[in-house]
Amino acid sequence: MSAVTPVAPTSPSAAAAAGGRRRPAAALVTWIAVLLALMGVGVAAFAYQFANGLAVTGMRNIVMWGNYILFFMFFVGLSAGGLIVASAGRLFGVKAFKPITRLAVLEATVAVMLAATFILPDLGRPERILNIPLYFNPTSPMVWDIAIVMIYMAMSTFYVWLYARADLARRGSWLALGTGTSPSAMAREERAKTVMAWIALPAAIMLHSITAWIFGLQISRGFWYSSIMAPMFIASALVSGMGLVIILALVLRRLGRISFTDDLVAMLGGLLGVFVAVEGFLLLAEYLTAMYPGAPEGDAVRRMLMFPYLPLFLFEVVVGLLIPFLILATRRLRSRPGWVALASGIVVVGIFVHRLNLVLNGLSYPNILFPPGLPIGTPQDGSSFAMTWFYVPTIVEWLIVVGVLAFGGLLFTAAAWFLPMQEPEAH
Repeated sequence: MSAVTPVAPTSPSAAAAAGGRRRPAAALVTWIAVLLALMGVGVAAFAYQFANGLAVTGMRNIVMWGNYILFFMFFVGLSAGGLIVASAGRLFGVKAFKPITRLAVLEATVAVMLAATFILPDLGRPERILNIPLYFNPTSPMVWDIAIVMIYMAMSTFYVWLYARADLARRGSWLALGTGTSPSAMAREERAKTVMAWIALPAAIMLHSITAWIFGLQISRGFWYSSIMAPMFIASALVSGMGLVIILALVLRRLGRISFTDDLVAMLGGLLGVFVAVEGFLLLAEYLTAMYPGAPEGDAVRRMLMFPYLPLFLFEVVVGLLIPFLILATRRLRSRPGWVALASGIVVVGIFVHRLNLVLNGLSYPNILFPPGLPIGTPQDGSSFAMTWFYVPTIVEWLIVVGVLAFGGLLFTAAAWFLPMQEPEAH
């Protein structure tokens, strides 16, 4: 009789452990499949817009900037805020930030890539972006904004590689570009990280400042023409960037990609609360200066307190600033990661609504209110002219936005899964 090797029964705990190892892989495949499907929908919508022109969007001659520029501004802020957090932590010796430094750099890189991508559908004819280098106009703030976005994107990508280089070299990955892990190589890497931090911090500030000056230097737009525009953009970038970094850090910690204590979450929540307070103060300063004198230049600001803008303004102030500040200012709530994550999500949405209010109120009313108004290309009450235009994005715009966001989700997922995300405790 042949010997039969007995097979030990699988315990329920072992089976559960095996199932636990399989589930993340299955969930990852499902997540990537969903992102690819959404990207396909976005590409189809973009093809439809390219074939039919920007008339399929809700933008018109009165409101010429819509969803695409709105998301461009939003992601520029997310990128700048993330890189400021990462670089400031290194420059000022905040060692507590070390576990999330790589995450913050990666978040900043993916965000600026999405910001650059949103420029293309806004052009209508994306190939005309070549006109910028072909017919360079140094007096155009938009030229400088696109230039700094391209430079910043290349710099951020190098920054991500620099933080992952040694780990990639230990794996033998070709992405290490032939570099090693000798003591001299590691010492050079540390010096390079410090140099990059000195470059990245002012570059992040300049990135969002130039974006702000596209609005703040338009003397014909009273709602935008303000010296406080750049400081407010930087403050909102810190709020949204920090909020997104906190959310992503908690997600990656749950997935086992990085590790840190709840003390860091409480510290980041407290810092986020300070940023929210600064953003609220700048918003108060702007609106008080515009409204208190009662001058005609404050008309655009006063319109924010009337329908249909009032609900958006109240959401920005009450939900986007006041509620998260109260959560983060309460020590007991700030010590709980769930409450910090909730406040972080709220402030990210609040900054998005702030950007929405900025674009809508700045463009919905033409500069010269004389009949018959401006041609809008779409009959309204029997006329193709209008005095005002309240912008509402069309389904085409939203599908393109969803496609771009899915592209960003795929980039971040691939990078966070493949690249080493945990910064070593000691160099």
